[in-house]
Amino acid sequence: MNEARIEAYLALIQALLQCENGLEPALLEANAELLDAGLVAVMKQYADLLEQQGQSNEGRWLLNMAQQLEQILDPPRDNQNLYISFLQTLLETVVESHGNPQAIYPLLDNNLHLLDENLLNLLRAWGNQTKEQASREETHRLAAILYCLTYAFHEFPKGNPLINLAIAVYGYEFCAATKRQPGLERDLATTLNNLGVAYVTQAELGKEPVANLERAIAALTEATTIRRQPGLERDLAQTLNNLGNAYRTQAQLGKEPVANLERAIAAYTEATTIRRQPGLERDLAETLNNLGIAYVTQAELGKEPVANLERAMAALKEAATIRREMGLERDLALTLNNLGIAYRTQARLGKEPVANLERAIANYREALSFLNPALLPADTLRTGRNLGNLGFQQGWWDIALEGYTVAVEAVEQSRAWATSEALRQEIVRKSIGVYENLIQAAVNQGDLSLALRTVERSRSKRLADLIAVGDLYADGRVPPEIQAWYQQVKDSRQIQSQLRQKPLDQPGFTQKPQPYPIGNTRASFATEQLYAAEAAERQAWDALYRFDAITAQLQQPQPQPRLDQLTALLPSPQTALLSFYTTATHTHIFVLRRPSRDGGEGVNCHTIPNPPESANDLQNWLVVNWVNPYIAINQAETAQSRQQRRDEWHQAMATRLQELATRLQFDTLIQQHLQGITELILIPHLFLHQIPFDLLPTAQGQLLGDRFRLQFVPSTKILGLCQERSQPTPDTLGIVENTTEDLPYTPLECEWVAQTWNVPRQRRLQGRTVTPDSYLQLLKQVQALLSSHHATSRPDDPLNSHLVLAEEQKVTLRDLLSPLWRFPELLEVFLSCCETGLSFATSRDEEGNLRRELLDEPLSLGTGFLLGGARAVISSHWAVTDLATALFSREYHRARRAGEERLTALHQARQALRETCQKDWRDRLTADYQQAYQTWRQMRQTKDPNADTAQANYQKIGELIKWLDEFAPDAVPFQDYRYWGAFYCLGLP
Repeated sequence: MNEARIEAYLALIQALLQCENGLEPALLEANAELLDAGLVAVMKQYADLLEQQGQSNEGRWLLNMAQQLEQILDPPRDNQNLYISFLQTLLETVVESHGNPQAIYPLLDNNLHLLDENLLNLLRAWGNQTKEQASREETHRLAAILYCLTYAFHEFPKGNPLINLAIAVYGYEFCAATKRQPGLERDLATTLNNLGVAYVTQAELGKEPVANLERAIAALTEATTIRRQPGLERDLAQTLNNLGNAYRTQAQLGKEPVANLERAIAAYTEATTIRRQPGLERDLAETLNNLGIAYVTQAELGKEPVANLERAMAALKEAATIRREMGLERDLALTLNNLGIAYRTQARLGKEPVANLERAIANYREALSFLNPALLPADTLRTGRNLGNLGFQQGWWDIALEGYTVAVEAVEQSRAWATSEALRQEIVRKSIGVYENLIQAAVNQGDLSLALRTVERSRSKRLADLIAVGDLYADGRVPPEIQAWYQQVKDSRQIQSQLRQKPLDQPGFTQKPQPYPIGNTRASFATEQLYAAEAAERQAWDALYRFDAITAQLQQPQPQPRLDQLTALLPSPQTALLSFYTTATHTHIFVLRRPSRDGGEGVNCHTIPNPPESANDLQNWLVVNWVNPYIAINQAETAQSRQQRRDEWHQAMATRLQELATRLQFDTLIQQHLQGITELILIPHLFLHQIPFDLLPTAQGQLLGDRFRLQFVPSTKILGLCQERSQPTPDTLGIVENTTEDLPYTPLECEWVAQTWNVPRQRRLQGRTVTPDSYLQLLKQVQALLSSHHATSRPDDPLNSHLVLAEEQKVTLRDLLSPLWRFPELLEVFLSCCETGLSFATSRDEEGNLRRELLDEPLSLGTGFLLGGARAVISSHWAVTDLATALFSREYHRARRAGEERLTALHQARQALRETCQKDWRDRLTADYQQAYQTWRQMRQTKDPNADTAQANYQKIGELIKWLDEFAPDAVPFQDYRYWGAFYCLGLP
């Protein structure tokens, strides 16, 4: 470790200590070349020095930061060896093949699960350490190897492009530093040229666009200067073309658009002049294509639109001619796409609009004829979306369907190639408009079958993948690599537990992160001081899923479902499926029934347009009036203010549900499409997943849940997967109860249910003895489960929503989604907890607001149990009260034990709380009290070790009877919907 590097470490440490809260990750990212074991070691030494100097606050904070960084840089030992072995093999392949991509790409293709930040960090650490210890000659050899490896990653079409580019940038920067010597100017220019291209691509992908474009222009300008030597004209033209791309990208991002376009055109024009030589036709076509794009962009900005479009047409037509003659079909498709854009722009400016739109369509169609979405998904998506947008904007629905259909196929393929869950989600998120417009165009065209099938194809993709993975792992045979990654999860959990038990806000210690509580009456709290440890856990989860070969198999593009497959999901003619979907302009409720006797399709569509001035009006209304007010409850600073906000939210619910029913025109929907229907399968969309549809008022004064039996599913795909599982009558029930021993009525609830189901003590996990492992083992032993304790939903991090166990242990949604948590014999789960059915598939913008353009992935603890093997889950929409929930659970389980279906048992439990008066409750509980008292006496006489528990139960019943005495005999204590309206059935009825 040389002195210069130590000085760099110390400078970074000082910057970390002095930067504002929250800026540490960005600072580390900006100094990625310093992130290695050496930095961690110096941070620990510096932390010790600060402690010795009496600066214990800073010392502890820095030590904590070093430990977190060490967790990120040091994956589990088994997996670290896997990365080391892969990198060694990769470097050997580079050397033996002299950088031949045909030898390197198969190796990368077979190890996509390893192309992640762990490999990037390992490569950086190896490169930096080797460079420090190597001689000049050895450094040059190392640079040659790294250049070949870097170039291969730069051109590799699969995996995470940001990781590939980060590896490329590191390698190019390393090589450029070694080539700044006399006599190596030409090699330096080549490296700078490639480095500039990598920077531009990073900017185009949204990674530090401003900074990366500035870096690109600096590198390319320097390369241009070097290449302005006699004999390097061809190389100069290449760099000028790339420099033009950088300027054009700056213009497209809004930075000095006019000036940067002029610079781009100047660079392209000079490159074109050079490339008009025999043998450079392919290069000439590339630059002409780019020049044409620049002219179109100038026209769109209003600068000489007519003249610039004529120049664009001339350049693009010449490029197309060259590429057609040379048989360069992919390149030709790109130019034809750009020609289509130019014609469409001419039409928009009023020049022969009909003729130019027809020319645009012809060019798009010809481009698509050369493109296969299975091989070139990005190119196909671009052109298909352009064709679809043209048709959509003109109201030519057949054209729109033609373009969007092929675009959706391209999205599916891109998603299949992605190597991480985050990247798959981002691909779909960026393309969600394609699905929306395809659905809207199909509705407008009258093809309701296509619209419904596209809706169901678009939703809950991630959950459908994970549930299928879970079923394949149901036999318990999990690869050792998966178990190794899961061990890292456990290790990270242990660190989090220690942080929670020994918080960093002790006297004398200044903690940089500020607390951000998120919790409820049966919930725990999460604070920002744990976010870094949670991030290390998320990294392990990402690696776990990347490595999973079964997941990889399932992520192949899924075909469009057939209508008969969807209809087969309906169990009877009295059942209808309601599939909700909101677009920027409309809310659609697709109604699927069994086909009529005359053979007509059973699909109808109930459409509600948004007000003309409002985009995505329904979802915005839900965010403002339902979601944000609920999230705000737990952001209040005191228990009193939280309770006040909770009361206000509940008091406003009836009004909001009435307005929602009016917005959805539900009475019209029932009258027109649901006659003869008694049971509904509901598939909500986005924030509609948070709505208790059972409580929706209807015209006859009945609630929707009184008129229909309601079951909920995330998608038809998941409904089908649940129906494929066997469905015997549950016989054995297990109970997990009061894991933190602070819920007064939960022991009573669990005792009632245990008596009803004859649950032996060995199938009851009680109090602080419950661990994640014992919880999982119980799940694998029973057919039904009552889980009654605290839980918390995390709107800021849905996958970290969790069931709360003792000593800061937890069962998270991530656990339930993992291959290790599988319980194939489990039929149903009753989650007698808060918010277990509250779905937050959200992301936030830079200001922390919920983003509207969300994916329909309802991530809740209830969904997690469904994916783990359960056929159905009873979950809660909001924070529930302990007493009312205990009574609700008792009524539900009695009905289930008597043989009632889940939906019927839910309805009976609701009715019991809604209608039972004080006198009837008192009579029932008095009988319970007498029985519990006799049980206690018998247990005391026999010196049963559980006698104290029995005594607590009968005393608790006595307290409840005294509480009831405060009501009049004909009063209904639990009439308010907040006591019984939160619970719903997710999965099978």
